Amino acid sequence: MRIILNADDFGYSDDTVDATIECFERGALTSATIMTTMPAAARAIEFARKHSQFSFGVHLTYSHVGRERPMLSRTEIPDLLNENGQFFPSNTVRRRALLGRLPIDQIERETEAQLSFVRDQGVRLSHVDSHSHLHKFAPFRKALQKVLPRFGLNRVRTVQDIYFRRQFRSPTYWLGPLWRRLLMRRFRTTDHLHMPYHLSLRGEDWWTELLPRLRGSTVEIGVHPGREENWRNQERLGVLHFAELARQAGHELIGWDCI
Repeated sequence: MRIILNADDFGYSDDTVDATIECFERGALTSATIMTTMPAAARAIEFARKHSQFSFGVHLTYSHVGRERPMLSRTEIPDLLNENGQFFPSNTVRRRALLGRLPIDQIERETEAQLSFVRDQGVRLSHVDSHSHLHKFAPFRKALQKVLPRFGLNRVRTVQDIYFRRQFRSPTYWLGPLWRRLLMRRFRTTDHLHMPYHLSLRGEDWWTELLPRLRGSTVEIGVHPGREENWRNQERLGVLHFAELARQAGHELIGWDCI
């Protein structure tokens, strides 16, 4: 099996950058996606520019959870931002996406701005994913179809389909198979995806149990390394452990540019 170990939120804070770099240096990551407007984005971009042996993409951001900011102003993307020039909360964006109330052309403009920001600083882009996994919704998929070819990109994260516990309350659990097919029809992606849900993390045993559950020829494991927040630190420790287990089991750890 070929396994991609990808760090999301690269650039979110100095803490997440430090933890992500540690995981790269210890062989526990093969890829990362950069958040363009976050406090430590410059450090993430500098590392990516100097370490082309790894794969780097953009963690496209269209929603506001805490400190996320858009690249463009409210005059340029008025329907994506509130009166304060911030993105809307994730649940609001999801609801508007499902109702078809997000202009694709405005998503295109913000997407292009985020990709250009990283590319123009000398980072070779390999793939994209998105904050809160919003790219699975139709307006974002359609925007990516138009924007990615301008950057020579066609690699996009799929929808999670490997779970430890069935997420019956999650729309993704029920609609995920449809969204996966739509993404795989239009973009190059992995066969499967697993994202650790931090409330379910229970130490190293959890990661040991993960390996037998993986299937397919290519799988992405997406993590959010850090130290200051307990759940991020659990994912940092977990992926360090999992990478060693995967190698011992004979699996190949690859970057996004290898699929």
